[in-house]
Amino acid sequence: MAYVNFSNLEGDSYQAPNPGGLRRVLVILSKSIEGRWPKKEDISNGEITVAPTLVAGAALAEYTFPDGTAEVTSDQQGDAGFQSFKHSIEFMVAGFSKTIQKEMASHLNAGAVYIVEMNDNQFVVAGSSDSPLFSKSSFKGGKKGADKRGKTVKGEQDGFMWDLLPLSTTAVANLELD
Repeated sequence: MAYVNFSNLEGDSYQAPNPGGLRRVLVILSKSIEGRWPKKEDISNGEITVAPTLVAGAALAEYTFPDGTAEVTSDQQGDAGFQSFKHSIEFMVAGFSKTIQKEMASHLNAGAVYIVEMNDNQFVVAGSSDSPLFSKSSFKGGKKGADKRGKTVKGEQDGFMWDLLPLSTTAVANLELD
């Protein structure tokens, strides 16, 4: 019988910066990824070590957002013996245009996988090709000139066997970015 061996964990960021926030949001529709990604076999020592293989002609898109309006989260949930993780993403898109409307329409009933770069240069994966995040957006036009005008996009999915995990530097180097 195997036993869990807890090790010491330094989680206080003593004399080290620990900035919150996101720098970049990369997204790809789940059907644009070949096979299942990431899967348990792609995870080693607490990180995802394999980049996704994209179908021919597919590419990761980058969504820009106003500073301080993007967040990636996870929740461990469920009763003892039935626990899993929920991945979530939220970001804003400032403005209103036919380009924004067209891009947001591409998410209708279409799940996506998000790869986000945090402010400490780590990349994190939310979702998977076989359990993608389905997003919903809401628009506000603002009541007057200085009010925020744009979309808030929120996506989530639960039932993951792993928490949000960093993408290894080798896998990041293999991302097919435009």
